[in-house]
Amino acid sequence: MRVRVKFEKTGIMRYVGHLDLMRFFQKAVKRSELPIRYSEGFNPHQIMSFASPLGVGLTSVGEYMDIDLKSEVASVDGLSRLNENMVEGLAITSFKYLPDDAEKCMSAVTAASYVVTYKDTNDDACYIDNIADLKVKFFDEAHEINIVKKTKKGERELDLKPLIYRFNLEIVDGVPIYDLLLSSGSTDNIKPELVIKAFHEFIGLPEFDDLSLDIQRIDMFTGEPDSLISLGDIGDEH
Repeated sequence: MRVRVKFEKTGIMRYVGHLDLMRFFQKAVKRSELPIRYSEGFNPHQIMSFASPLGVGLTSVGEYMDIDLKSEVASVDGLSRLNENMVEGLAITSFKYLPDDAEKCMSAVTAASYVVTYKDTNDDACYIDNIADLKVKFFDEAHEINIVKKTKKGERELDLKPLIYRFNLEIVDGVPIYDLLLSSGSTDNIKPELVIKAFHEFIGLPEFDDLSLDIQRIDMFTGEPDSLISLGDIGDEH
């Protein structure tokens, strides 16, 4: 039986990379004495998979991990056992059993939502009075948003417009706050930094530093853009 675990990664844990996070959870599951299933062969390992890795420096309240169990554990008990073995910055928020035909979280992700703001309220973007109007011209009224994306294989031109499912902008105490829903997964994985960089260039701020942003992933989704389902809404507590 497969379980989907939802967790938060915040605070100091934002600086821990994905591989170290995986090793931590392997040890935490073992310490929790959950009846996890192991692979067969010369080097057995716990059967677990994570959804789209989170970049170093980003926080999240919507991370997911699937694990295979040999026997059922009450959801409230599984959640409690895991939380007893977490550290500051990691918290388990859900423990649900998946239906047999559920796709693994790693391959199921098609979109992710983010909230993005600026670490320094004196950032140049905070001084553009008509930034909300410019956002409308950049996204709402645009037919395409062409950029050059750098990849491991080189550079390629890309139209961001069909890959941005939501781009909202709110000004709070003079600071822009972006609410983004972007294509994610193995095919078209769009980072929020890439979208904000394109917006900065549009509004005349070409000297962009992605380290100036404070980015939090809110959730991950599966399905088509017009019918997305949160990975956390799949399955039931037993």
